Amino acid sequence: MQAFFLCAGQGTRLAPLTHILPKPLMPVFQKPLIQHAMDHYIRQGVSEFIVNTSALPIMWERAFPEPEYRGVPVRFSHEDEPLDSGGGVKRIMPWVKDEPLLVHNGDILIDLPVSELLAAHRRSGAMVTLALRSIDGKRNVGFDESTGRVTDMRHALGINPGTHQFAGVYVMEPAVAEFFPEEELFSIVPVWLELIKRGQVAGAVFDWVNWHEIGNPQSYLDTVLAMNSSQRIHPSAVISRGADLSEDCVVGKDAHIPDGCVLDDCIVWPRTHVAPGHYRRCVLTPRIRVQV
Repeated sequence: MQAFFLCAGQGTRLAPLTHILPKPLMPVFQKPLIQHAMDHYIRQGVSEFIVNTSALPIMWERAFPEPEYRGVPVRFSHEDEPLDSGGGVKRIMPWVKDEPLLVHNGDILIDLPVSELLAAHRRSGAMVTLALRSIDGKRNVGFDESTGRVTDMRHALGINPGTHQFAGVYVMEPAVAEFFPEEELFSIVPVWLELIKRGQVAGAVFDWVNWHEIGNPQSYLDTVLAMNSSQRIHPSAVISRGADLSEDCVVGKDAHIPDGCVLDDCIVWPRTHVAPGHYRRCVLTPRIRVQV
């Protein structure tokens, strides 16, 4: 199965961190966010990745110096200007095989069982199946559990103001491309709304999986600090004996924490030399400090 990562957004809500790195490359413990998702999908049997990019292409080249990750091919679709959630998919359709395509928003972490989403999709006979949640976030997707069909989105059809939220992952048949407009830049939502009218959008609810959306600096900090990991401090990081770090802090590769530093609930990016001082709920990078 192929998985397509939507990573060409500008990440404005996560600025100014996205002035340094695209959102999907934000470090989560000791690797970029997107590679955590790739690790999960490799375990689930995904055999090829496609990633669309736009801002800071040099950072993608550094994160993926070869067109593969852990032996799995990775193809990149660069957009000089972001083509939105629909245009990005349209651009990569020549690469898509004649089988369902898994699409994943580049700013989420979810341990979704792909086989269950795919099975629900096949049972439904729909052209698109959305992963949904009835908890967390904005519940702006109308979903009829008795039929397994999505009935509305953002109340655009005036049918249902919303019972569930879209979890940022969906499966689509390649034939959905027949409903794409002629223009290159467009949102996928109007396409889904047309398919909803035809009864061709199904949903599968995954309330029980771990789900995180990294939308702004606060959610980034909270997500990373709340996750369990044995790799909170990179072995190459230099932490002086006179520094004091709370147990939830995360320190990246080749970072330096000198005497006189007090860090409470902070993320220190790789290669960051922290100046002495007291920092609380901060993201510290080689160039900027973001107080959350």
